Amino acid sequence: MITKKLVLLLMLIVITNLVAKAQTADQNVNVTIRPSQTVEERVADEFKLKELRKAAEEKLAAEEAARIAETSPKALLRRARIVYVYSNTSFFESIQLQNALRKREEFDTWQMAIVDGYDKRNVADVVIEIDRPLFTYTFTYQITNSRNGIVLATGKVTAFDGNDAAPKLAQRIFEEMKVARGESKARK
Repeated sequence: MITKKLVLLLMLIVITNLVAKAQTADQNVNVTIRPSQTVEERVADEFKLKELRKAAEEKLAAEEAARIAETSPKALLRRARIVYVYSNTSFFESIQLQNALRKREEFDTWQMAIVDGYDKRNVADVVIEIDRPLFTYTFTYQITNSRNGIVLATGKVTAFDGNDAAPKLAQRIFEEMKVARGESKARK
């Protein structure tokens, strides 16, 4: 029994010794005491904070304006390089407009390309859709952005058949693109 008490006492001494070594006697606490701000300093700080918030809001507004400007029809038409042509009428084949577009000097100058085949239309920047209302000689076109469906330009020409309409459509389409690029003024 004495040995148990002795062992217990010895353990208690060892534990107390370990706990005492674990604590450091020297603890430094740094406290900085500042005088409270004057009214003028608080007003100046609030003014600076408002100016920073205003600058941040203006920056966000400028970024949003730039993003919107990049999705404007003019900007999208200006950047168009790859074209997909689609005909909605049996009176006009898409190859007719493709050939007429390739013959224009702007086509080479602007380094444009035409993709063919319905499965390739997603590669194109713009889709040109041609139609001819029944019992008319009016051929209409609509240029849309292939990624978001924004209508970039529309128009029409009057022609007897597709062979006559194709060069006229190509001319009008390139006129629209020139206006978007700032190379000519819009028609009235």
